[in-house]
Amino acid sequence: MTSLPDPNRDALRGLLDALDERRPERLRLIGARPRDGALFGAFEQRGLGDLDVALVLAALAARLAGDDGLTGGDLCALAADGSAERLELLGCLDGESPAITTGMLLPEVVPAHAADAEATVFRLGEHVFRLACEVFGRPPQARAPLPTGPFRSNLEILGELRRLSLHYRRRAVRVFHLDPWTGTGLEVLDGTTALLARARDEAARIEARLRCTPADDAFPVLELRRRERLDLDTLVLLATVLFQELLEGVGAVDAVDLLKLVSESEADLLRRRERLQPLVQAGLLRLEGGYPGKELTADVSLPNEVVDQLLGHQEALGVDQRLDFHAYLEQLDSSETFFDDMDGSGFGS
Repeated sequence: MTSLPDPNRDALRGLLDALDERRPERLRLIGARPRDGALFGAFEQRGLGDLDVALVLAALAARLAGDDGLTGGDLCALAADGSAERLELLGCLDGESPAITTGMLLPEVVPAHAADAEATVFRLGEHVFRLACEVFGRPPQARAPLPTGPFRSNLEILGELRRLSLHYRRRAVRVFHLDPWTGTGLEVLDGTTALLARARDEAARIEARLRCTPADDAFPVLELRRRERLDLDTLVLLATVLFQELLEGVGAVDAVDLLKLVSESEADLLRRRERLQPLVQAGLLRLEGGYPGKELTADVSLPNEVVDQLLGHQEALGVDQRLDFHAYLEQLDSSETFFDDMDGSGFGS
C-alpha cells in the first residue's frame, strides 16, 4: 500500500537531498520551505530564520550520515558554497542564535562570538531528530495531562518535588555548563530558553497543587512547610538531598551545586548565596567539611529527624506500597520515558 502524498515529507526529503548533493540552490530552496507541520512549524514557532534553518538541516543531514558532531565551519560548508554565504552562516552560530537558545543546535561550549563558532563542535538537538523522524513516520501518541488538583498523599508530593528537581537539574546543566549530578542519566536536549520556561511552568503547576490541597490535610511535607514557612524551592532543596541519599546512597551534596539547582542564572546564584544559612540555623540542613566562613565550600546533608519529617513515619506503607515506591524511585532516575510521561498519580494508592 502506497502512502498518501505529504507536502512536509516531500519538502524535507527534497531539502536533505539538496544538502547531500551540495546543490548550489539549496539555500534558496530552504527559503521556500513549508511553514507548518511537526518540524517546519517548530522552526517558525521558535523564531528561526532561513539561515538558522539551513544550519539545523545541515546538522540533521550530518547526523543521518553518521556524523553526530561537526564544527561550525563544517556545518556552514554543508549549507552554502561561497565564502560570503559561509561567513553569513557563521554569524548565526553565536550564543544569541535562536537555533542555539532553543536547543536545536547544541554546542560543546556556547560561542561568545561568531568567530569562535568556526572551531566549536555542534550536534543536533535530539528533539529535532525526533521531529524529523515524525515527518516520515507515525505521530507520537499524546501524553496524559499532568495532574493539577489537590495532592492525595505525602508520597505524591515527594514524587512531584522529585520531578521538579529533575527539571531544575536539566536547567542547571545548561545554564552553568556542567553536570554535577552524576549517576542520574539526565540528557539535556533543549536550549536555555526552553529549559527555563519548562522549569517555571512545572514550578507554577506544583505550587498551584500545594495551594489547593486542604490546609487540614496532615501530610508530613505540608506540615513541615507550614511550620517552617518554606517556599517551593526550599522544599525542592530538601527533597533533592533526600533522594540523593535514597537513590544514590550519597549522604551529602555540594552546597554550591544545591544553590545552582534553584538558580536561573549566575546573577540569580549570587543573590541566593546566603540562602542555605537560615536552613542550617533552623536545623533543616547540616553543613560539614567547608572552609570556615565559606558555607558554599561545604557538603550539605539532612539531619535524620528531617528525613523522618519528610517521609512521615506515621504514613505506614504496606509491603506492596513499599515495592511500588521502590520501583518508582528506580524508574524516576533511570527512565527518560517514565520522566516524560509520569502522570503524577499516587504510589500504591
